[in-house]
Amino acid sequence: MGIKEIIGQIFGIFGLLMFVLSFQCKSSKKLVFVQGIGGMMFFINFLLIGAYGAALFNLTILIRGLLYMKKDGKVWKPLIVELMFTAAYIYSLILVKDDILQIVLTTLPYISLLIMSVLMWKENGKLIRYFQITTLSPSWLIHNIFNFTIGGILAEVFNMASALISILRFKTKEDTL
Repeated sequence: MGIKEIIGQIFGIFGLLMFVLSFQCKSSKKLVFVQGIGGMMFFINFLLIGAYGAALFNLTILIRGLLYMKKDGKVWKPLIVELMFTAAYIYSLILVKDDILQIVLTTLPYISLLIMSVLMWKENGKLIRYFQITTLSPSWLIHNIFNFTIGGILAEVFNMASALISILRFKTKEDTL
């Protein structure tokens, strides 16, 4: 592992820390801001380790967060997000055109991100959490293991654990009602 990759790993760990800290935010604006910083850290992390699709997806995730922050029901927002993910995906395929493994590893999160964006727009929290555990985080986890990003691997483990705890907590509340 060269110096560029080591610096990339450091940015990934800082990205993970920002996402963990974001769970302490009380306001949506602060949450989006702190997660935005984490997203930028992961953008740099993926860029430095050569996972260009993931880097571009993280930029799109930032934009999605800003667009979805205001719930105004405008249909163009999820359409723009889907187009941005698709543009990021196509551009990343151009960058890794001869690397079949990277094409597959980029395709998994791409499909999951498209579906998650729709679920987020529909605001079905329970379905989002189930999708997070069963599809989105596992696709990113596979990607992050093969691209060896420590911060990314730990972030997805944290995301899955957090979603599972949330599901169990809400299930317990429903059982007591």
